[in-house]
Order: sequence, then structure tokens, then C-alpha cells
Amino acid sequence: MPTIVESPQVLEDSATHFSNTGVLLLHGLTGTPSEMKPLAKYLKKQGFRVESPMIAGHGQGHREILATTWQDWLDSVKKAFDDLAKECDQVFVAGLSMGALLTILLAVEDVRVDGIILLSMDLGIPGPDIPFTHHLLPLGFAIPLMRRYCYWTEKPPYGLRDTRLQKMITRSIEAAKRGETDQYGLFRTYVGSLHQMHKLIKVVLQNAHQASCPTLLIHSLEDTMLSAANATKIYAALGSQQKNITLINGCDHVMTVDLRKDEIARLTGNFIKNILEEQCQQSSKYEVA
Repeated sequence: MPTIVESPQVLEDSATHFSNTGVLLLHGLTGTPSEMKPLAKYLKKQGFRVESPMIAGHGQGHREILATTWQDWLDSVKKAFDDLAKECDQVFVAGLSMGALLTILLAVEDVRVDGIILLSMDLGIPGPDIPFTHHLLPLGFAIPLMRRYCYWTEKPPYGLRDTRLQKMITRSIEAAKRGETDQYGLFRTYVGSLHQMHKLIKVVLQNAHQASCPTLLIHSLEDTMLSAANATKIYAALGSQQKNITLINGCDHVMTVDLRKDEIARLTGNFIKNILEEQCQQSSKYEVA
């Protein structure tokens, strides 16, 4: 059953270092690793080895992202995971939105994944800020020219409740139009990219039952872009016997940088620590036996 959290009860920050434990953080569609920066900062402070790669096609322009497929996105995070796994005894993966989809496929394909954290899960079930025209997307998917030239432009609140950050992003978008910066990622999503997302979602739903590692899902009840039904649907599909949904208030879709980013970071860190503690206890039990 989902846990609804108003003020999450979390463990005290631990001074213990986990340098042999890696955490891979995956950003969302058209985003950049900056979306994961507060989470990365917190986990590094706890002593974890953290990597947050730029997913293939991202961090550049629209032509670059349209030139990639969901398989390219997955291949790029597989490489990042493999590099981290070579240097760490345990590796956890946390993904935001599209990153959560890639996280599930990593868990399906690689037994070295010790646990996954799915943030703002995206299975295509829209929230209140998604325009009704999304029902026309199947038509756009079928027409190559529409995939390449038709797009949806994000507008305030950009999946955020933090008004200060909203203003910063608006200024960044204006600067991007002048060719000065794109530090917050792209805020124009082309039908072609959504077509690849549609394919990725289909593959995830077909294979989610094979993801058996411990799983934490966190979704905001106030997510304006994606309904909490996305989290409950994937929860039912996952094969893990150790899984939990935490539903929170006070933030929007991009929860890793929004008003409750500190709680998101602590919940993530505590989940990882608890799994490591269970592994340690299990190992000690076998040694005694």
C-alpha cells in the first residue's frame, strides 16, 4: 500500500561513509544532470560514490535529441552503470521521469543493480497541466514530418512549485532563445522524442515483471505533469517482492530540485542505507552459520 507523507520521518544523517557503494542518477527527457544536483550533493555528503551522466542526445539542441532513439538513451546509461559498477561493490540507480523508465530496464538487464529509486514515474498518464491535445499524439507518431517539426513548449510552472526557480528558468529560456545558455535543458519537446518515449514505456511495461531488486517509488500528489496513477501502475507491474510507494505533498513533477528536494534526498539515502544494512545482516547470518 502507498505511504502518504506530509513530513517524511527520516533517519538522522549518518556520518558513515559508503565509498564502495555507487549511486547512478538519471535525469528526465530533455533535461540535464542539473536536475539531479541536489540529490547528488546529499548522497556525496553521505559518502556514496555518485555519477549523474548526460543521457545520449541531451544537453545539446533539438536536432541532437531527435537523432537519438530510446535504445541510444539506454545504451548511454548502461555504459555509465558499467563504469560505476567496475569501481563499486554495490550500485543503486535512481531515475526521474524518463530516467525512471531507463532505471527499470537497467534493473531488468543487469543483476548487479542492488536497488532502484523511481521518482515521478512516467507511463504517459497525464497530470492536469498536460493539454488535451496530447490525445492527438498517435497521429503525430504516424507522420514523420510531424515527429520532426511539431513540438510542445513547456510554460510556467515547468513542473515546479518553487516560484524562485520558475523565474530563473523563464530567464534561462529567454537567454536560450538568444543563444546564450541552455543550463536548465530544453523546454521544447518534439513529437519525435515523445514517440521514442512511447516506445520506451511499452518496453518497460512488457518487462517490468523481471525487475526483482528492492524498489522505492516516490511521487507527488501535486504533480501537474504526471498523475500519481503512473506510480501505482508500475508498482503493480514490478516483479520485486520488496517495493514501496511514498506519496508526498508540497512539490511538483521535478521533485529533485523543488521545494521538498531535501526530503527526497533523505528518503533516497535512507532507502539505500536500509538495503545495505539488510545485506550486511544477511551476510553476517551466513558467516555465523
